[in-house]
Parts: sequence; structure tokens; C-alpha cells
Amino acid sequence: MNMKEFLGEVLSPGAARGNLCFFDSGLNTLANAPQRSIEDEQKEIQRFEKQVEAVADELETVAEILKNDSYVEECEIIKTHVLMLNDPVFHHKVYDLISRNRVRAEVAVEYVLKETIELLESSESTFVTEKSGDLQDILLRLKMKLLEEDNATFEHAVKHVDKPVVFLRELLPSLVIEAKKLGVVAIVVEKGTSLSHAAILAKSFDIPVLKVVKLPRMKLQAMIDVFVDAEEGKLIVHPSADWEQTEQEHLPSRFQTKRAPLPVSVWLNISDPEQVSGTDWQTVKGIGLYRSELLFMKNSYRFPSEDEQYAAYSQLTRQCLEYPVTIRTLDIGGDKTLLYFSLGPQDNPYLGLRGNRVFRYHPEIFVTQIKAILRSGVHVKNLRILFPMVENVDDLLFLFDLVDFAIDTLRSEKKQFTQNFKRGALIEVPSAVWNFRNLLPHLDFVSVGTNDLLQYFFAVDRNNANVEASYKPEDPGALRMLKHLVETSREFDKQITLCGEIASDPYLLPLLVGLGFEHFSIDPQALLHLYPFLANLDPIVCLRLAERCLQATRSSEVREIIDEARICRTAPSQSTGEIMDKESVDPVCKMVVHTTGNTLFVIQHRRRYFFCSRYCRERFIQEQQRNVVSL
Repeated sequence: MNMKEFLGEVLSPGAARGNLCFFDSGLNTLANAPQRSIEDEQKEIQRFEKQVEAVADELETVAEILKNDSYVEECEIIKTHVLMLNDPVFHHKVYDLISRNRVRAEVAVEYVLKETIELLESSESTFVTEKSGDLQDILLRLKMKLLEEDNATFEHAVKHVDKPVVFLRELLPSLVIEAKKLGVVAIVVEKGTSLSHAAILAKSFDIPVLKVVKLPRMKLQAMIDVFVDAEEGKLIVHPSADWEQTEQEHLPSRFQTKRAPLPVSVWLNISDPEQVSGTDWQTVKGIGLYRSELLFMKNSYRFPSEDEQYAAYSQLTRQCLEYPVTIRTLDIGGDKTLLYFSLGPQDNPYLGLRGNRVFRYHPEIFVTQIKAILRSGVHVKNLRILFPMVENVDDLLFLFDLVDFAIDTLRSEKKQFTQNFKRGALIEVPSAVWNFRNLLPHLDFVSVGTNDLLQYFFAVDRNNANVEASYKPEDPGALRMLKHLVETSREFDKQITLCGEIASDPYLLPLLVGLGFEHFSIDPQALLHLYPFLANLDPIVCLRLAERCLQATRSSEVREIIDEARICRTAPSQSTGEIMDKESVDPVCKMVVHTTGNTLFVIQHRRRYFFCSRYCRERFIQEQQRNVVSL
């Protein structure tokens, strides 16, 4: 067979060789299908609602799996799909079509969603058109459920293929997640952009994706040998022996030496030692934060013993050897609870018994953990222990006394342990900021936990959907607080590392670098798409950006300055306020309200809408009456 080469557009970088297979999502299967009328519209609406709930449950499960695997940004993409799926406006349009035209649910769903998709795709805004892929994905999932077409799944298309390279009409988030699960080595598509949610997922999962528009016209056969070069933008069909020899000579230099030096140091946040396997230590300084809570939460009936903790920490330290390992001591309280330990009355868990406050009642929990950490330290050259929720010097000295007691106990037990370790504090409450100058002489290093620090700074629950707009990392006052921490740590010659979600936000990173942060601790999956961005940052440009932002008086001014600088094309990250169980969105004012005990509701098409007030309920009823009249 003669070798062929097709040029394409890179949507997700990388390179892979495998066997070509095809998958048709079936998005157009209803276009030419006979449309049967329904007899019972309420039964059809119930069928629609049942399958919407089933798809939402599946998406929630996928989101939870991604979150547990530290794919935080990817988890938020899937949660966006859940919100779109549960949109009351979408539901109302489907109900209306079923009732008026007496069509089956799948026909109504396709009509409503395709109408919106066409509207999005006709927009001149790239940001808007990229959202059409999310709706296409919801349409695919919901249609598959309603049509009960399980035989057309992605798995059936690739499960018997060795090293599958899949051709798709369009890149969809659900298909990318399936591709990761099924071991797909690369994807070739006809439609899509590098900024879509599906492409972001592919980059996070390290799956090369190449867009080749003319490929369907070439009538290629399944199971042929192909090489996807999503670095140079080429698809090689039937690679020749000469090509193989040439490519083998160039591949190492192309894909193994592209790591440019970074202007900052990158550390990793992990929750499980298994996340360290496969780490490219050329790009990572060390482990900046090991969240030890997961080890305690895995047990359902007791605290892990010293030996159990030692085994877990040693699994981490043995992998790191020459690289620094930072272990955060147990930080329960807030949203982290243990089934086997009661924290007592907690009207506001974030302001109650949390972190080192627990150890004043139960110091043995802390002492046992410190003993296990110090024992594991014999396997690593640079052990660092990080104390969370420190408020003042009294807190530090209390913890240091317990550390000394743990050391004395280890000596008396004649156990091997390291005495060469560093002590650090996680700055995450405003009192620690004001006490910062007093804390530093007692510490070897500090980390800034912006998730909690900004939450306490603004007095806002960042997980509360009603107040998430008040959580603004770009607020000028917050920026000046972070600048104070950087300058003071430099004065005392102490390393300061930025942790938290904003450390991996490309929109804010240039500003944070400009404020003086030189060390960033991020989740492993964020490193993949952040590395090329960080490598291209100019510290001088970042410094000038920060100087301008520090002069601002409003968050909107800061955003305007960042947008004008055009260092990052990414939109600002959204807060992570979630709608929890027993909560609903008021369809009028969009406020999240409780459903339990809420008598302010309206039932329409067997769906219950909840409201914050009589005013919103009346507005909703009036709007529905106007819609009926207009029909």
C-alpha cells in the first residue's frame, strides 16, 4: 500500500500510532426516520423526565470520578452539562412540543436542541460557537437513552481494536471520556476547535486529536495502520519503511526535548501516593502538598494506625527520593468529616472545630501522624511538614511541643526516623496574615492556601451558588494581601508557595507571577496544559501587569487590565458554587432555594418549580399564562 499524508489542525497535542476505526454518534438518525404520533402525552413527558434524570445521574457519577482522580477542571465541565440538562427553559420547550405536536420525546429533544445549536454555530463569537459541542453531547446522550440504542455505543466500535485511532465527525466531551477509559491512543475528527470543552478534556487526558476536514471523502478502510502527528499537524496513512526509519530518528528530539525552562517552580498537589507514578521530574520541583485526609477518610470505623500511616507515607517518599515532599498534617472540619469521629455542635463548620483545634482535645491523633511521617522521612532527602489552619504563634508553639513529644517517643521506642525535616505553615486565615511577621522566625517555609484564605477574607462560602459572585481572587484588596505575604517572606528569606485553585488558573497566573510568587503547587492534571503557557511568560511583563492591577480600586478594573494585556486568551475561571441535594434554582430570579419545607412552588407538566418568594412565584405563573396565550 502506498503511504499517504494528510494535513490537519492540531486540537490536542501529541503523537500516536495505531489502527483506524470509525464511530458514528448517530446524531442525525432521526432526520429521515418515520415520526410516529403518541397517544398519551403525559406518559411521554414522564418518559422524557425519567431519561433526563438517568443521564444526569450518569454525568454526576462521571464528575465524581474525575474529581477523585484530581481532574478538577474537567469535573466542572461535566457539571456544566448537568446544569444545561436540567435547564427549566429546555424542559418547558420539550413539554410544549410533545403536547402541541404529539411527537415522541426524542423528536422533541432533537428539535429543541438542534435549534439552539444552529443559533450558537451562526454566532460570530468563537466563545459562543464552542458551546455548541456541549449541547451536541447532551443531545447524543439523551437520544441514546430515549431510543434505547445501547448497541451503538462507543465501546462496541473500539473494544476489539488494538491501539485504536478513532475517527469521529465531531469531538464531544462524553466521547473523549470514553476514549480515555477504553485506551484510545488518538482521535481524528472532521469538526471541532482547540478551545472547546472536549479539546480541553483531551489535552488533560493526553490524547492527541487532529482535525482533518477532507478525510471522509478519501473512503479509507477500517483497521488500516495510521500515525497521528498532532504536533506537526499530519496524518500518515500506511507509513512506509523509509518513513519509519526517518521518524524514529526524529521522534526523540521532537517529543522529549521540548521542555523549555520555566520562569517559576512548579510543585504538585496530590491526595494519593499513586498520583506520583509517571511524574516528569524535569518539570516538577517536588510535592508541594500531600493532602493526608484521604487516608483517614478511607477508613469507615477508626483512625488509621501509625503503621498504616507509615506504609502510605513511605509509598510516597520512596518514589520521590531526591525531591522534596511536603506532607500536610490532618485537616478535618469544614467540608471534611470522618464517619468515626464527631466534631460536636457545628452550626458553621468552617468556623468551628477544624485543623489543629481538634488536637487540643485529642493530641494523640496528631502525635501518631507525626511519628508515621518522621519514620517515612528516612526514605527521602528533603521532608517538609506543613501545618494547616495556623492562626498565631501560640498555635505553632503548641504544635511544636507535640512534635517534640513525638520525637521523644520514637527515640524511646528505638524506631528509625529522620530528624532532618523542615517545618512550614499553611497561611489560610486572615489572622495568620496579620501575624505573618511574627510567625516567620519559627518557620522554614510557608504555603498560601488561597481557597480558604480568600473565603475567610471575603466572608463568603465559595461553594454557595447564591454568593459565589462575591468570591473574587482579583479583588485589589486581596491582591495587596498576597503582595504583603510575598514581600514579608522575602524579607525573612523564607520560601513561599502558592497553593489553591488560582495557582492553576491561566487567567490569573501572569498577575500572580507579577506579584512575586516564584513557586506554584498545582494538581498533576493541570500541569499538562499549563506548562507551555508558563514557559512563555515574561516575568518583566508580568511585573508591570501586577503594578497596574495593584493601583486599581475595583475587581472590574483588574479584569480590564488583564484583558488589555492579552497575555492569556482564557476567560476568568468561574466559582465552584454547587447546587446540592434538596435545593433548586428559582426560575425567575435564579437564586438557589431549599426544597424541603418550601411551600412556594408550582407544579407544571409534572415538574415542581420552587421559589424564594410569592413575588417570584406570581411572576412565573403570569409568564406561563402569557406563553399559553401566545400559542
